[in-house]
Amino acid sequence: MDVHSIEVIDGPVQRTGAIGNILSVYIRDPDGNLTELSNYLTEV
Repeated sequence: MDVHSIEVIDGPVQRTGAIGNILSVYIRDPDGNLTELSNYLTEV
């Protein structure tokens, strides 16, 4: 994300998703909205 000058607000952090553990990173979109990028840690 450094290549595109995207500031990471928080993360990566482990959280609980709807069906299992996720790894999340939080960034701001061009309008200033907080956006979560997440991925499940194990196959569901």
